[in-house]
Amino acid sequence: MGYIIRLSIANLKQRKLRTALTVLGIMIGIMSIVTMLTAGMGAKTALVDEIEMSWDTRMIIVTSLDTTRKDMLITDSTITKLQKLDKVDVVYPVLEAGGKEKIGNYYGFMSIVGVPSEYLETLGADKGSIPKANGARPELLIGNGFGHVLYNEKTWVSYADSVKGDKPFVGKKMDFIPGNMKGNVATSTDASEDETAVKLSCVGETGNKYDYNIYTDIETLKIYLKRQYPDGRISGQPVDKDDNPYSMWAYSSAYVYVEDKADVEHVSKVIENLGFHVENNLETMESVNRTIGMVQMILGALGLIAGIVAIIGIINTMMTAVYDRIREIGLLKMIGADSDDISFMFLFESALLGGIGGILGIGLSFLVDLIINKKLVGLMGLEEGTWLMATPLWLIVLCFALSVTVSVLAGAFPARWAARVKPLDAIAS
Repeated sequence: MGYIIRLSIANLKQRKLRTALTVLGIMIGIMSIVTMLTAGMGAKTALVDEIEMSWDTRMIIVTSLDTTRKDMLITDSTITKLQKLDKVDVVYPVLEAGGKEKIGNYYGFMSIVGVPSEYLETLGADKGSIPKANGARPELLIGNGFGHVLYNEKTWVSYADSVKGDKPFVGKKMDFIPGNMKGNVATSTDASEDETAVKLSCVGETGNKYDYNIYTDIETLKIYLKRQYPDGRISGQPVDKDDNPYSMWAYSSAYVYVEDKADVEHVSKVIENLGFHVENNLETMESVNRTIGMVQMILGALGLIAGIVAIIGIINTMMTAVYDRIREIGLLKMIGADSDDISFMFLFESALLGGIGGILGIGLSFLVDLIINKKLVGLMGLEEGTWLMATPLWLIVLCFALSVTVSVLAGAFPARWAARVKPLDAIAS
């Protein structure tokens, strides 16, 4: 058997161009499969991480479906009702104040999110401290990703991409222009010159790079809004049928935390039955998984097409090798080689071509991953240096095994045909 192996290797060396082209086809096929599957998995991982970081999997966001009905508003009594539901751990009221923000020459249109001090404690401050209830102007806790939604209105460069982007917000003053009585936002491009602008202090910054919000203590925000709208008609607050504001606060939403993420679906249905709209991370995750799954199928199909082309190349190479070496086959049989030896020779050559092509294809995929990773990071707005194209070991092993196995199968027909060649017919041809 050893001489058959040496003969196979010698044959591949002798026909260098044919061997190189066959290996190239396999290499491109394996590279396509590995790279496309890795790209799909990398994009999925990045999106799932972003969702999980920006939104706790135990949290349900509850909003009102009908703000014209007093009984359907999210009020303190609603918060108490939600808190008493089975499987609910804690409920936080959320009050949003819409407006326009300005830091230097950078502007944003995010709402200031008022939440209880307990929720601020759970967010934590990676830099600075969390806002305190002071009964005066709200102190701000800035999300680590907020710089990406602040833009220079002349250059359209985000604050995060500017020369100041790496500096924390802690200690800065933010000019805030609250919405007017109809809920619209002031349009002045210079908040410092607008009489409605209020300077608010940024006292802390979260460590979550996917957090784009501005937080403050909800009780302080209530006092601030009452002072901004002395007539009682607070922007964003509903009114009754006589166009008069209600005496109680109507919250923008409520954050409901369940005891375990397995309870999210059940609690969500219960709240929906109460007449409220709910959103949770599981629905978003399922949607992302479905979308990414479809993308992975498409990418895998494209890689499979390249693999099929490589298989056709192997079959063509081995069939051509059989025809070219028909006399050699006859001589081998005449000196004692049986059909199994002849079949093994061609199968071994196929396996060798597949193994070499698989190794080179996997190696090439790593180089291509470097280019794709850079493009994906830029496209998804991720931090420079983020590595998404991590090829798992199981995929490397699987693709190598697939390369060898498919190559052997592709060479099976030519090998069988060669094994059935009669010595005398081979010599006479």
